[in-house]
Amino acid sequence: MFHDVNSQNNNIKLVIITICLALLIVGIYFLNRPVKRVLDIVSNVSAGHTDERIPVRSYTEIREIADDFNNIMDRANETDQSRAEFVSNVSHELKTPITSIKVLAESLNTQENVPIEVYQEFMQDIVSEIDRESKIIEDLLTLVRMDKSVATLNIISVNMNDLLEMTLKRVKPLAQKKNIELLFESFRPVVAQIDEVKMTQVISNLVENSIKYNVEDGWVHVSLNADYQYFYIRVEDSGIGIPEESINKIFERFYRVDKARSRETGGTGLGLAIVRNIILMHHGTIKVHSEENIGTTFTMRIPLNYVENQQ
Repeated sequence: MFHDVNSQNNNIKLVIITICLALLIVGIYFLNRPVKRVLDIVSNVSAGHTDERIPVRSYTEIREIADDFNNIMDRANETDQSRAEFVSNVSHELKTPITSIKVLAESLNTQENVPIEVYQEFMQDIVSEIDRESKIIEDLLTLVRMDKSVATLNIISVNMNDLLEMTLKRVKPLAQKKNIELLFESFRPVVAQIDEVKMTQVISNLVENSIKYNVEDGWVHVSLNADYQYFYIRVEDSGIGIPEESINKIFERFYRVDKARSRETGGTGLGLAIVRNIILMHHGTIKVHSEENIGTTFTMRIPLNYVENQQ
């Protein structure tokens, strides 16, 4: 009888082992199928089929891998689309002045006995288009230098009150041409660690835009304030404003709210992209609030003390 019990126990153990092996084989088989599918998709993507995605279903671990992989590929595609759009915009912007120059030059060549006044007028237009082309190239080079990981800032302690006063003094003639009131208000003395040249470029760009896209007899108010950690610059105007649907796009390269008006004022569509890059390099932020036919306000917040590689 004891022998029969041992025999039964051995049979039970054998059945259990057989069931476990069967479950293991089935598990490996079903687990291997989604893994093989993932490997096949990764191989296809590596071969150039970047539109393929891993189905987000199966075991938790594989689902997490699929989510991460799909997110990476989506961001890569967005980057490619952005790059393609940027190249297209650059080509268009550089081609436009060249086309204008060609048209002007051909007009002169096809006319006989051109009066000196007309000749001078055409040459002035050609020079203006060349200047515009140079400005676009200059701004593009500025952006490229900022995009590089090796881009550096020449950080020094700067009296922000003096910097703002000097910058506004330089743009004052532009405001006077449109009879625009240019006011500066400082709430306290501010000394900050910044790149003086680049920060001057930021302030000049914002104030010049506020003047260019303003109304006759309008106003531009610039204010400076600070607390124990940050300094704040506010540029407010009584200008034409920005449509609500365009506010989130104005810092994009070559984006123009009104393309015709921007070209009339000599804009390249790169100024605000440069402004934003410079502020980010200083670990700062910039926000904009605008209402059409009422005005626009840009507000910058930048640390008083620059910390390299700040997280």
